[in-house]
Amino acid sequence: MTSHPQQRALTWRVLFIFAITAPINCYFLIQMEIVRYTFPTWVVPLSNVIFILTAVMVINAVIRLLSSDVALGQGELLLLYVTLSFATTLAGCDVLQAILSVLGHSFWFATEENEWRTLFWHHLPQWLTVSDRDALRGYYLGESSLYRSLHLRVWLPVVGAWLLLFVVIAFIFLCLNTILRRQWSQRERLTFPIIQLPFMMTDPKSGFFRNKRMWIGFSIAAGISLFNGLSHLYPVIPHIPVTRRFFSFHEAPLSLYGTIITAFYPFAIGIMFLMPLDVLFSTSLFYFLYRNEVALAKAVGWSSIPRFPYLNEQTIGAFVGLCFFFGWTGKRHFSAVLKSALPSRGREPPIDQSDEPMPYRVAVWGFVLGILLFAFLLYKAGMAPWLAITFAILFLITPLVTTRIRAESGIFVHAYHWQAPRYILNTILGTHRLGARNLTALSVCFFNRDYRPQQMPHQLEAFKIAELANINQRRMLLTIIIATIFGVFVAFWVQLHLYYQFGADSGYFGPWALGYGRQYFSRLTNWITYPLDTDWIGVIFMGIGFSVMMVLTYLRVKFFWLPLHPLGYVMASNQEMSDLWIPLLIALSLKWLILRHGGIQSYRRAIPFFLGLVLGDYLMGSTWSLLNVLLNTTMYQFYP
Repeated sequence: MTSHPQQRALTWRVLFIFAITAPINCYFLIQMEIVRYTFPTWVVPLSNVIFILTAVMVINAVIRLLSSDVALGQGELLLLYVTLSFATTLAGCDVLQAILSVLGHSFWFATEENEWRTLFWHHLPQWLTVSDRDALRGYYLGESSLYRSLHLRVWLPVVGAWLLLFVVIAFIFLCLNTILRRQWSQRERLTFPIIQLPFMMTDPKSGFFRNKRMWIGFSIAAGISLFNGLSHLYPVIPHIPVTRRFFSFHEAPLSLYGTIITAFYPFAIGIMFLMPLDVLFSTSLFYFLYRNEVALAKAVGWSSIPRFPYLNEQTIGAFVGLCFFFGWTGKRHFSAVLKSALPSRGREPPIDQSDEPMPYRVAVWGFVLGILLFAFLLYKAGMAPWLAITFAILFLITPLVTTRIRAESGIFVHAYHWQAPRYILNTILGTHRLGARNLTALSVCFFNRDYRPQQMPHQLEAFKIAELANINQRRMLLTIIIATIFGVFVAFWVQLHLYYQFGADSGYFGPWALGYGRQYFSRLTNWITYPLDTDWIGVIFMGIGFSVMMVLTYLRVKFFWLPLHPLGYVMASNQEMSDLWIPLLIALSLKWLILRHGGIQSYRRAIPFFLGLVLGDYLMGSTWSLLNVLLNTTMYQFYP
């Protein structure tokens, strides 16, 4: 057998394009998410990245006509996609936008009435926050400049500290993904639906842009978006209701279900069509089961249990159960990885690691040392040693599960706000046991608010891209590290520049320029002022969630034909599922009908049509968003 030569990927041309486009991309995200309150970073593949990739490919096609030797290859285009995805993820609303909102909030908005000075000021980590009011004045009021010596002197150490934290987190994820990659990608053969669109767009052999079915799907989605955009500008033109609409009912039984949201996003239908059929069915089943549980609780008057059926607590328990399941199903591979990381004592042949991002010994020991370093930094931020270690371990649960969800099912949004370590600890231990110092550290060190944009799934998808496109995995590892460091720096730089120019509290920005800080410190005040003990009902429902997941995983292994997938149980608890249940049912129905009456060949022929829906909705929707920023006026937004 002959091996194909590896593609050229990490080149100076790619790094140059990334360095130019990343700040522009970040500026666009701030304008859309903080100023105009619409969120490109909530869905994957990231619409803004697909838009930039398409623009680069159009220019590249022209260059190829002039000189094919100068044009970018598939490997370079895919690395551009990967780097911009990381930069977008870090600059997103749930990551550095939220973190920056917290850093100076408690010092600027402290008053005699809220008593923040006495409650937790002395617990705030000075190396992770900004307390200099002279430096904060320009940040909140505007009409100033980031580049004054005082501002740079105050902010640079804090930005450097957060950069260190995110590099450590990225390294932990890289080590964990290296350990998981072969088991999930090659042995279990997970399909990674999210990367299909960028991969087929850049693959010259796929014939993607010559496929008529793709252009039909593209025309339908782009046409709807174009029509709705024109309708927004000229109300005389009818509007096609594909974005979400809210309905409330005042009579039973529909009133028991609360607000019902309807949406028919073309891109959502396109992405969900790539999900496995049993996952689509299971997610629909568990979502409607949950909504009926809530309606039943209202009907029988269980007002004494306001959070029934404790969906968030069930999800936490289910997440833990899934982690056990992943370890059990991959026990043979993980055992071999662990043996290869320890000193060799037998004669077993070593595992071939030539195609891994890093040697298993480096990955295993790097993971252990990374966790310890992360825990040490949390300790320096104010957590007790035992809590720092516990937090560092709990912090991995939700990224690990969402990475699996993305790799196996391809769901494009995963909002799990209440599965963060701070809520798990508060439920199990209670705020009274944790104390003000630990609670303050938990409020500052949150790293990811809703787990929508996050690094770990993008890392594993990048390794899968390298595997499919025959790109050197070590080069991909280096690319991820470069994109993470540069992405953190650019996200802080662009946001601070804009805040000092316009003022976070000037009214130019939307509510979330201050909203994250207000939310976190108001909650911290409540935790300290009204301490609670262990929430035993919540703990019981965590156990119920764990037990249900164990039953589902047992049924999955014992009866493989049973269309109950364990991931459906946790995906139904996704905060955004109330917006997506109609696209979910449409994708389920269409995929079942095609497979039932046309077979696997018809399904494969249909895939370009549904990818065309995604691409058309993304490109036309991003065009309206770009005009929104350039013309500084309100335009049609395709999501949410």
